[in-house]
Amino acid sequence: MIDLRALARDGRSVQRTVPVKSLGRLIDSLLEPVGTVTFEFQGECDDEGKLYVDLRVQGDLVLQCQRCLEALVWPCSVRNRLLLLRAGEELPEDELENDEVDALEVEPQTDLLALVEDEVLLALPLVPRHENCEPPVKADGNEEISPFAVLRQLRGKV
Repeated sequence: MIDLRALARDGRSVQRTVPVKSLGRLIDSLLEPVGTVTFEFQGECDDEGKLYVDLRVQGDLVLQCQRCLEALVWPCSVRNRLLLLRAGEELPEDELENDEVDALEVEPQTDLLALVEDEVLLALPLVPRHENCEPPVKADGNEEISPFAVLRQLRGKV
């Protein structure tokens, strides 16, 4: 737990490397919870007193290809700029149109791992697939007959 507002106000940074298996909610989206994820929070206070953190997350995650069902090593690379707001504080008017910054309400103490996990979960591909792979085939070599082919045969007999 850390005070992100103080980190930003002081212009400090925090960097850590954690095992993938320590990110409990992420594990459900992975084929294998192996390897590590490295993250860095770099704080900044601008001339207007607005507090920001730049978040970077790097690591290789093992997903399941949805085409061939084999392991797919996906290079996770997240970069996000977060405007830190107090609970209940409204987003400043000048930030409403800024797509390069996300606003984040923070409590006095923030769980960095939970925030990293949220960002990685949002970055995961909806349908992970290798660029070139084939769907799995039956081990006995017989191709499965499409249900539409069966319907086509039945329709022809009527």
